[in-house]
Order: sequence, then C-alpha cells, then structure tokens
Amino acid sequence: MRWFSRAALATVAALSLQGCVLIPFVQAFKETGATEGDRKALLEPEARKFADAMVLGNKSLAATVVMPESWPSISKQIRSRNEEERVVETKLDDVQYTDEARKATVTVKVRYFQVPFYIVKLRIEEQHWEFTMGDGWKLRDFAEVVEEG
Repeated sequence: MRWFSRAALATVAALSLQGCVLIPFVQAFKETGATEGDRKALLEPEARKFADAMVLGNKSLAATVVMPESWPSISKQIRSRNEEERVVETKLDDVQYTDEARKATVTVKVRYFQVPFYIVKLRIEEQHWEFTMGDGWKLRDFAEVVEEG
C-alpha cells in the first residue's frame, strides 16, 4: 500500500509540473488572438495605451498602437489637440465588435480643458480598431462624436 501512495504522489507531482511548463505556451497562444475571446481580451490594454498616450501627450506611445497607414492623419489630430487642449481623463465606455471580433468600435469619454481656460469639458469619441494576426489590435481612426460641455 505504501508503494501505491508513493506512486500516486509521484504521478500528481509530475502532472502538476507539466501543467506549469505548459502555462507559458498557453499564454503565448492566447496572445496571438487566435480565438474571438482572445481577441476581445487583447483590445482593452491597447485602447488603454492609446488613452494614456493622449493624457500624457505622448505621440511616440500613441504611434505604437496606430496603423502605419493611419499615422499621418492621426498624428496631425494629436498635434492639433496638444496645442489647443489638455486631456485630464479618459474612460473606455463601450466596445462593439464586428467581423468575429476582428474589428471594434470603442466609445471613449474624454475630459479635457482648452488652454488657457481651465474649465473641464466632456466629449465622446469613437475609435475604430482592427485586429491582424501579425500586429494585434491597431487604431485605424478616431473622431469626436459629441461634445457635452
């Protein structure tokens, strides 16, 4: 009976070690965005990175999540906004997925003030994101939907 307990304990230990070895591979697979659920989980960190770049006025951080072909126009928008206003806070409000979560529309609430007036205003922006297996989520464009004073 004692040998059976030892064998069972050794088997459990071996299986648990194998599970630990597989975790990095499973995580890496999820990060490729192979499934719709994985793609959905990967969008928020990228959208948050762009929002943080807007708060900080950091164009180089913003460039890491923007489609290369969209960068010239988005860069102009960022430059123009940085000259006229300061973003105080952003909040990802809603996400709508299409095309099996390969495209997404993110609604963002942006609190900002115009320079040199320090009255905080709120606007709603709509961001359009696209997912590719090689690059992950990238921002295609964004625009102001409504300003709420």
